[in-house]
Amino acid sequence: MNQKLSIDESFINKLTSILKVNFENENFGVSELAAEIGYSRSQLHRKLKSTNGKSTSQFIREYRLKKSMEMLKQNQATASEIAFRAGFSSPTYFNTCFHNFYGYPPGEVKNQRVTLKQKSGFSKKMLSIIPIIIIIGLIIYNKAFKKTTNKSANIEKSIAVLPFINNSNNEENMYFCNGIMAGIRDQLSKIPEFTIVSRRSVERYRNSSIPLKTIAKELNVNYVIEGQVQRVEDRAIVSAELIRIEDNKVLWSDRYDENVSEIFTVQKNVIQSITNNLEILISPNLKNELKSIPTQNKTAYEYYLKGEEYRFKANRAFQKHEVWLDLITKAKSSYEQAIKTDSLFSSAYLGLAFTTFEQYGNYVGDKNNINEVLNLTNQAIELNPNNAMAYNVRGDYFMLYNNVDKAILDYEKSLSIYPNNMMALINSIDIYERRNKHKEAILTLKKAEAFAHSRWQLMRLYTEYLEFYRRLDNPLMVDYYFDKIFNLQTTKRFRRDRVYSFIQFRRFDDALNYVNKNLLKDNQQRNALLGMLNMYKGDFIKGESYWKKCYAQVEKEGINSLASRVVYWGYGMCLIRNGQIEEGKDMLRKQVTLYNTLISSKESLDTPVSYYQLFFLHAALGDLKTSNEYIDKFEAANGWLFWNFVLYIRADLETGLFDGDLDYLQASIKKGEKQLKEAQNQIRPYLPSAPPNGLD
Repeated sequence: MNQKLSIDESFINKLTSILKVNFENENFGVSELAAEIGYSRSQLHRKLKSTNGKSTSQFIREYRLKKSMEMLKQNQATASEIAFRAGFSSPTYFNTCFHNFYGYPPGEVKNQRVTLKQKSGFSKKMLSIIPIIIIIGLIIYNKAFKKTTNKSANIEKSIAVLPFINNSNNEENMYFCNGIMAGIRDQLSKIPEFTIVSRRSVERYRNSSIPLKTIAKELNVNYVIEGQVQRVEDRAIVSAELIRIEDNKVLWSDRYDENVSEIFTVQKNVIQSITNNLEILISPNLKNELKSIPTQNKTAYEYYLKGEEYRFKANRAFQKHEVWLDLITKAKSSYEQAIKTDSLFSSAYLGLAFTTFEQYGNYVGDKNNINEVLNLTNQAIELNPNNAMAYNVRGDYFMLYNNVDKAILDYEKSLSIYPNNMMALINSIDIYERRNKHKEAILTLKKAEAFAHSRWQLMRLYTEYLEFYRRLDNPLMVDYYFDKIFNLQTTKRFRRDRVYSFIQFRRFDDALNYVNKNLLKDNQQRNALLGMLNMYKGDFIKGESYWKKCYAQVEKEGINSLASRVVYWGYGMCLIRNGQIEEGKDMLRKQVTLYNTLISSKESLDTPVSYYQLFFLHAALGDLKTSNEYIDKFEAANGWLFWNFVLYIRADLETGLFDGDLDYLQASIKKGEKQLKEAQNQIRPYLPSAPPNGLD
C-alpha cells in the first residue's frame, strides 16, 4: 500500500516538475505533457484517472490555477498579465476557470489579502467614522460610475460588421469586397472578449437605408463596423470605421491603398486598430495567429474568396437541389483551384473540407466522398496547427463515424484556440449526452448560454434545451422553446425536429399542418415527411402517393435528406398495405441493402437508426429471428435513448406499423424505459418543469 502510494506520489511529482518548467507556455497541453512523460495521451489519461481521479487537461488546468493563485497573493502582476503567464489563451477564459475552481474571480484575491491583514478589532473611534466613510465612498463611486459608463472599455464588446460597399466598376469584384468584410469579421470573432454577429444576420442590411441605431438595436450590438472597397486592377482601396452606437461616435477610421497581395496586412491593421480602441488585451499566441498570412499568392487568395462566396450563397433549406448543388460544386472547384495554385494554403483545404462535408454528410451512394473530409482537415491542420475551425470540422467528421473520443479531443483543441467557438461547445454537449452524462451536458449548456449573444447562437442553445425536454416527455416546455426559436427567426425556416416532436407526442395533424404551411418546396424531405405522417394517420393510399414522388427524386438525385433515407421502407410498407405485396417487399429488400451498406461501410453516428430500421424491415419480411437479433443490437448500442426512440416507438406501435414479435419487443422496451427514467432523474433537478411566470 505504502509502496503504491510512493509510486503514485513520484508520478505526480514528475508531472508537476514538467508543468513547472513549461508553466508560461500556453501551447503546452495534453499531447506535450504525454510526450514529456513518455506516455500516449490515452495511457496518461488512464494513469491520472486511477491515481487522483482527474483527466489530464483538468490536472494541467488546476496546476496553472494554483500557481496563479500564488502569484496573485504575492501581487506579482495584474490578473490579465498572470492569465497569459499561466498559459491561458485569454483573460476571460482565465477568469471563468478561476471562478469555477475557487468560487470567486481573480480580482477578489487582492480584497481577501487585504482583509486577512486587517486586525480583528476596531476602536470606538473607528466605529464612529465608518458611516462617514461609507457615505464618502458612495459619493466617489457614484461619480466614478457616471464617468466610466460612457467609456468604451465598460461597454459590452458586441459588434456587427455590416456588408462593405463595393465601389468597383466591375460587379464581379463583389466577392473580393465581401471577402475582406468576412475576413475582418472572422478574425474579430476569434477574440474572446468580442461578440460578433454572423454574416447571415447582417446580410439583410446590405444597401439598406435603415438608421444605424435601429440596425444596432435589432442586432443587439453596441458597435458597428462599416466599410467600402474599390478594386482597380491590382490595387485595393479599403476604407473602414468603427462606430460606437451609444453616442454615434466614430472611434476609429482609416483608408488603405495597397496592392491586392497586401490585403492581409490591411486586415491585420484593422483588427489591431479596433482592439486598441476598445482596449482589448490579446494573448501572444492569438496575436501571432491574427498576424499570420494565410497565403502569399494573390491568385490563390482570389480563388479562395470565390469559393467562400459560393459556399455562403449555397443554402440547401431555401434552394432547389440543382441550384444548391451547382453553388456547392462551384465552391469546391474554386477551393481546388486555390490549392492547385498554392498547395500550402491551409484555409483553402478547410473550405474544401466544409463543402465536402456539406455535400456528402447526408448523402448515401456509391459516390459518397465523405472520407475526404478527414484528409483535407488533416492537411489544413498540418499546414496551420492553430486552424481552430479545422479541428472543429474534423471533430464533426469523427462524430459522424461515432468516434467520440477523437471528436472530443478535437473540440477541446478548437476551444483552446478559439474560446468563442459555440459549435465546439454545443458538440461537446452532444458527446456528454451520448455518454449518458446528462448533468455534465446541462452544465455545459448553461455555460454556453452565458457566452451566447447572437440570434443564431441562442436558437441553437434553445434547440438543445428543447431536446432535453423531449427526453423528459414534457410537451409544454418543448412548445415553449420552439416558440422562443421561431420568435428569433428573421425569416420563416422549416425545422424537421418540430415534425419529429409532434410525432413523439402523437400530434399528427399538427405535424401535417406544419409541413404543409412551412415546407412548400417539392423536394425529398417534404414528400418523405408527408408520406410518413399519412402512414401514421392510417392513410396508406395518400402515403403511397408521396413516397412514390420521393422515390422518383431519390432515383434521380441520390438520397440528400435524413427523412428520405427511409424511402424504400415507407414506399414498400404503403405498397404492402395497399395490396401490392411482392412489389412492396422488393422495396423493403432495397432498404435492407441500403442499411447493411451503411453499417458495413462505416460505424456511423446513426448506426442505432440502421439497427432500428433493420429490426422493423425483417419483421415486415417475416424473418422474426433476424428481426429480434437487430433489436438486441439496437439495445446494445444504447438505441432506446438515441433520438429518444423509446418515446417514438409508441407512435409506431399505436399506428400498427410493426409486424414482428411483439412480446420480444415489449421486453426490450421495458429496458429502454428503465434507461429513460435514469436519464430523466439526472436531468430533472437542473431544469424547471414549466415556463417562467406560468407562461405557455
